[in-house]
Amino acid sequence: MMLSCKEISKLVSESLETKLTLRQRVELWMHLRLCRLCAAFRRDVDTLHLRTQQHVEELDSDRSVAKAKLSAGARQRIKQAIEARND
Repeated sequence: MMLSCKEISKLVSESLETKLTLRQRVELWMHLRLCRLCAAFRRDVDTLHLRTQQHVEELDSDRSVAKAKLSAGARQRIKQAIEARND
């Protein structure tokens, strides 16, 4: 018996976070070969996941660049100003 589209959507989401069993992978593959809507959903989820990862990497890169641009003296002055506000 083939899985429903609702069950397939759950498998698609689970596949991003965990490795599916062989049976789940086969059922997913078979359903995606036959159902254009679920195949489109899978592509959209994959695209969203990839773009989210890229955005996070860009944010991390921007933070490291910002740190690299601050001199040690500037970082120390900022730290002192924050500590003075907290007192």
